[in-house]
Amino acid sequence: MKIVIAGATGFIGKALCDSLVVQHQVIALTRNIRKAAVILPKEMEILTWNENWRKKIQGCDAIINLSGASVAQGRWTKKLKSKILNSRINSTNALIESAKKLEPKPRVMILASAIGFYGNAGDKQLNENSPAGKGFLSNVCRQIETKAKEIKDIGIRDVVIRTSIVLDRSGGALKKMILPFKFFLGSKFSSGLQWMSWISLADEVSAIKFLIENQNSNGIFNLSSPEPVRNKDFVKTLTSVLHRPCFMALPKIALKLLFGQKAEELFLTSQKVYPQRLLDTGFKFKYPDLNSALKSMNF
Repeated sequence: MKIVIAGATGFIGKALCDSLVVQHQVIALTRNIRKAAVILPKEMEILTWNENWRKKIQGCDAIINLSGASVAQGRWTKKLKSKILNSRINSTNALIESAKKLEPKPRVMILASAIGFYGNAGDKQLNENSPAGKGFLSNVCRQIETKAKEIKDIGIRDVVIRTSIVLDRSGGALKKMILPFKFFLGSKFSSGLQWMSWISLADEVSAIKFLIENQNSNGIFNLSSPEPVRNKDFVKTLTSVLHRPCFMALPKIALKLLFGQKAEELFLTSQKVYPQRLLDTGFKFKYPDLNSALKSMNF
């Protein structure tokens, strides 16, 4: 298959490229060609958004959009929030407009959303039919997901992945968590009762590949382990694997002072997400539970 990946240099994008390039022709579409040339497999073709990339993706079987400014960086200023939203919407619009002109059409187009769609849902178990929540991240996700109808309308199988916290020692949220724990400074967030939904990087990549190949799969899919945990239990499991104790809890007021709105939506929100549709289609998780996922990373 010929597969185009926008956002290929990101944490998930790089891992996906490394896996797909073994069997497929993979094209990276990126804004940072120097970074891409260093970290991506040499077998890949690398295109930039500034060149005439549309002609070069002719004949592709799949388009995957993972691009977008990181929600974890910095404090959420008005400028940064605009960048987070626009980087996703603009890239999606560009890819859809290009897909309209391609003949033959790609078989599938995958858009990256997130479980931020659900907002703060307390102890409710969430599946793909659960309603949208409130907040900045929910609004971003809703705007991305409305684009799926445009994909469907032009005759391309549409897939939207609502990704949870992706865990791997090489990057993402876990890499940032590990260091303070190693120096006995790790902590749970506030009461630690909020639900954390997560997925191993290995299962994230496998799920995306599964959805590319499974021609009967379309619509929304939660990419999340079937075993979410409370924040306090996440910390307990992580400290056990790292062989480090945890003595601290960061109070809510401190998190809000440090991170503002980002604290509410990333650290204190509660999302108990279940991957109902992914399991119904026959996907098998390699690491369904947190303990096995963390132990596989060989800290």
